[in-house]
Amino acid sequence: MATLIGSSGAGDDLIRKLHEMGVSRSCTTIKEVMERRDAIDQVIALERERQERLLEKERRTLRSGMRKHALLDSLLFFNKNKKSREYLKRIDHLDKNKDAIIENNLLYLYREKDVLDRVTREYRSELKGYYGELLVMDTLERLGDEYYVLSDVRITREFGHKFDGKMLKSARVDHVVVSRKGVYCIETKNWNLRWKSEDRPTPGEQARRASYLLYRYLKYTCDIPRIRVMSIVLYTNTTVKGKEDFVRFLRYEDFPAYLEARQEILSDEEVSRVLECLGSRDIKFDDKLPESEKEVSKEGEATVELSLLEEVSGGETV
Repeated sequence: MATLIGSSGAGDDLIRKLHEMGVSRSCTTIKEVMERRDAIDQVIALERERQERLLEKERRTLRSGMRKHALLDSLLFFNKNKKSREYLKRIDHLDKNKDAIIENNLLYLYREKDVLDRVTREYRSELKGYYGELLVMDTLERLGDEYYVLSDVRITREFGHKFDGKMLKSARVDHVVVSRKGVYCIETKNWNLRWKSEDRPTPGEQARRASYLLYRYLKYTCDIPRIRVMSIVLYTNTTVKGKEDFVRFLRYEDFPAYLEARQEILSDEEVSRVLECLGSRDIKFDDKLPESEKEVSKEGEATVELSLLEEVSGGETV
């Protein structure tokens, strides 16, 4: 089995968001969140019983204290501040406001219940992304022992520059597969409709941009000259298949066969070097453009960009 490093980025993001909204921090996975949602009514009932026991315990403690101070107050008749009266007022307050006190102490659970009730409705897109990544991770885990899978890898370059006509400074990769057969930058998509968005990159563009950043980091900062980074989009349904240059679109279960057909292009030492460079999964780097790129005129940018993409992907254009 492949070595897995990291967890689902979509799941981690949703968990953090739910924690901020009041869901118990004991829930560290989406599965635990769903179990919490199913059990929240029982949790509230048990907490109500606990609050009732705590109030009853406090009342018993107050009554005991009141009896002791009643005797002292009778002896110290000249003392105007009767301690027993304070105890009596507190007991009276608890008796009259018992239900309100309990409900107030349960407010945080009611807020959590409200969030949990809305999870599948308001966070449907995030859940789909998470379940898609789980399917892909399960498939990647079944790869051979020689494969390493890093999930939720973030890449940030100190200074951005234009790539594909847009500014490129950072990227987030769902999965990076590393072996002697190369480095594969994987974008996971759980589609059910064709991708249409004017303000966001397409899945292919996301994979291509992330691959380029990863390539620059590994080649120039980590000094791995023979590195190639393949852009892969794995989709987890059957209704949509994309097609873009320099990006391979595959069904998630077809990826192992695709890898099997690839030739080995990296040595064991280079694989170890890649893993060492990507180990933190939160990469920040500052590389300098080669002189050949710096001297390119504005009119020649598209040609150079195309040649760089060919170098990144090893010339693969499907």
